[in-house]
Amino acid sequence: MVGVLETKKYLTIMFKMKDLGEVDTILGIKVRKQNGCYVLNQSHYIKKIIDKYSYLEFKDYNTPHDTSMKLSMNFGRAIAQLEYASVIGSLMYDMHCTRPDVAYVVCKLSRYTSNPGAIHWKAIGRILGYLKSTIAYEYNEYPNVLEGYCDASWMSSCDYHMSTSG
Repeated sequence: MVGVLETKKYLTIMFKMKDLGEVDTILGIKVRKQNGCYVLNQSHYIKKIIDKYSYLEFKDYNTPHDTSMKLSMNFGRAIAQLEYASVIGSLMYDMHCTRPDVAYVVCKLSRYTSNPGAIHWKAIGRILGYLKSTIAYEYNEYPNVLEGYCDASWMSSCDYHMSTSG
């Protein structure tokens, strides 16, 4: 706590600032303290994304990705490329801040930003449906246990036959 007070004092000397007390929201992320750790939540941001793209008519899902859906390059005409890039950017912000559970599929879909097809939009709808059904999920660092799993799959990249899942 001493370090925090010293930092505040230094910043007050260097810059004109006002202490607003405990953090509540920072960069659109809700912050609250629970059992000695900080819990982050972006449910309001997810709701905005869901409302913005509600015309995609997605349903609730328990997982963000259907592994039977083979994503590959679209050789036809791009479908709403700028809007696709926009939704990918929104999902990436959410992914980096509080929702690492969608990282794999969002990163995979970001490969097709230059020429998205119907299958890519279908996968976007699934992610949005998953986020809608898990909107109350929160990010915290408790317990401090890191678990990892590996399942190498040489067919996860239909275009280049390179493993991305393990």
